[in-house]
Amino acid sequence: MPVPPYETTVRGVMEWAQSELEHVGRIAGVKNPDLQYSYALCTLNGMAHLKDALAQMVSDPEYKHKRQDLLRTHDQVIRVMKHLVKDYNLDLNAIRAFNTRKVLSSLSYLKSSKTRRRQK
Repeated sequence: MPVPPYETTVRGVMEWAQSELEHVGRIAGVKNPDLQYSYALCTLNGMAHLKDALAQMVSDPEYKHKRQDLLRTHDQVIRVMKHLVKDYNLDLNAIRAFNTRKVLSSLSYLKSSKTRRRQK
């Protein structure tokens, strides 16, 4: 089943991205690990929707003039999502279980992969 259209503007999706990224900074300020986990899981869910909205806009010819900005934000969101999963040991099955209406795309891009080592 294809992901339904998010019907947002470039400005709206960029403000959404800024908001989600601000949440990530706040998670570390919470000292209780259970609250951190819940907050991170909630933020990951929001970012999964954001990633899908950005992907739709990147592939839409109507937004070709903003494609590079959208793609850069899309890639940044995915990187942050991977860090959330890793840093807070998030269970992706919880997100999948919550996705009862099947509105999210696959979360396979978040599967852990070996980190690249910097070349010297």
